[in-house]
Amino acid sequence: MENDKKERDKKEKEKAEYVEGLKKTLTPLLFGILAGVISFFVVNPASDEGLLIAILMVMVQKFVYPFMHTSIKGAKDWIYISFMTIFCWFISFTLLLMFFV
Repeated sequence: MENDKKERDKKEKEKAEYVEGLKKTLTPLLFGILAGVISFFVVNPASDEGLLIAILMVMVQKFVYPFMHTSIKGAKDWIYISFMTIFCWFISFTLLLMFFV
């Protein structure tokens, strides 16, 4: 009996960690794509202001994660979130420039 309970608790904990990892990956991905689209339509592609929109999207996520009940612990998580957001911004902005300019 006790082993079954421990096994269930372990599986629930692994599932919760998996869901939290998905949230920490998909949220920066979506914010990066959104930043790329906003940068393409709002900012002149020749200027450096598009990156400012991506950095702003990183800062906005500070308020989004508590709303999603996801904990961000330490600098390691923020470096990962920042990298993913800026990387996805770069890819989406570059693809939009390539296809529409």
